[in-house]
Amino acid sequence: MKNFIYLFIFIYFLSLSFSNENTLIFAQGEGYSKYKIFHQEEISNYNVEISLSPINPVVGQQIFSIYISDVNSKEPLENLIVNVYATPLFDDKKKTAPALSSPSMKGYYQAIFRMEKAGNWVMDFEIDDGDNINNISEQIEIFERNRTLNSGDFSYGFIAMQVIFISGLGYVFYAARRRRKKLNS
Repeated sequence: MKNFIYLFIFIYFLSLSFSNENTLIFAQGEGYSKYKIFHQEEISNYNVEISLSPINPVVGQQIFSIYISDVNSKEPLENLIVNVYATPLFDDKKKTAPALSSPSMKGYYQAIFRMEKAGNWVMDFEIDDGDNINNISEQIEIFERNRTLNSGDFSYGFIAMQVIFISGLGYVFYAARRRRKKLNS
């Protein structure tokens, strides 16, 4: 029994070493929603800050969060019509999505895209205040989705956990066999 406790303590501390923030094992684009600033620009009377989630854009769902505030007062602006367009580079198949606002987060507009192919995409953000239409155009690179992180930590962690699991099973069988022999003699 004492050996089992040591084994579980060892597994616990080993799992902690592989679970810090830099080595979370998720498929790219999955897991916690974190945003990075994709583009900032001042146009007309607006400060526009566009953020992107996931931080490393991969094939699949991309979320664009657009914060629009007044240049002078720094107050968030509401009641704007914001449309976002995505076009694969050297292609004419344009995707569109409205950026929807939320009453609880004033000045924020959010558009969700499903980008099914890797490569460079041209993103157009159209802001309509009723009088003027302002456009922001920016390029983004979407990477292929893979199931490992760029570092080799996942491979080593996976191998280590397999070795621990198999060693634990081996120990259980060995201890049971030894115990059975002891009871039979």
